[in-house]
Amino acid sequence: MKILVTGATGTVGGALVELLAGTDHDVAVLVRDPAKFSGPADVEVVQGDLTSADDVRAALAGVDRAFLNMADDNGATFAEVAGQVGLEHVVLLSSFTAVTDIALGEANIVTARHRAGEQALVEAGVPSTFLRASGFDYNFLMWAGEASEGVVRAPWLDVKLPVVDPADIAASAAAVLTSPSPAGGAYSITGPEPLSVTDQTEIAAEVLGRDLRVEALELQTAKAAAFPEGTPDVVVDSVFGTFAPEAAVLPVSHDVEALTGRPAHTFGEWVERNKAVLA
Repeated sequence: MKILVTGATGTVGGALVELLAGTDHDVAVLVRDPAKFSGPADVEVVQGDLTSADDVRAALAGVDRAFLNMADDNGATFAEVAGQVGLEHVVLLSSFTAVTDIALGEANIVTARHRAGEQALVEAGVPSTFLRASGFDYNFLMWAGEASEGVVRAPWLDVKLPVVDPADIAASAAAVLTSPSPAGGAYSITGPEPLSVTDQTEIAAEVLGRDLRVEALELQTAKAAAFPEGTPDVVVDSVFGTFAPEAAVLPVSHDVEALTGRPAHTFGEWVERNKAVLA
């Protein structure tokens, strides 16, 4: 069986390629810049753009299943071509925002993006699995820029979210893509417990063996630091809405274990693997 991975130069896609390369399946990646792909040597590298129907069609030649990390057109081109060529199954990296109301509601561009991506595959008639991921563990790095000085600053210190290790998303995708009978439908991909920035900081301090403290960061200061000047407010507010108090309604799910056969990684395990980044 041949599996195509998009977004292979990213965190989830890159981890997925590494997992699939250790199987008996053929693996291909579709990337805009092959020079940025540093995965296993036996992976087929196809240069192209997800928004180009010709590029997608070329990448899907001989492919049975695929992992979709959406591009600027919210997966519309990929879904259309996948439907035309009769792709066997697609695993879509989606978001909890597709089914959870957060700041700005339907106007939230993160929400709109993932709802559109899911709908495109449904309308194209492509058998699909939607992995609706919660916020990633590495979002902690947004606030830990001064961790070397012992300080973690964030606008919401006590909002608890079931953040997930990107490696668990990759493992869930690999499990579906390599299954004899891929599980369709939607899965909520979360970490094992809801954690606030304060909780994460305490865990990081313990794993790193260092003193870390939290400080409240004024919201506008946080937004200005996270995005370049001139970024539209709807973009900034949409992204910040994914970890604002409204997002705290997302419950912990055990779908990672249901798909992979093992529990989701803890935040402490993620910190252990990423000590160098937090040093």
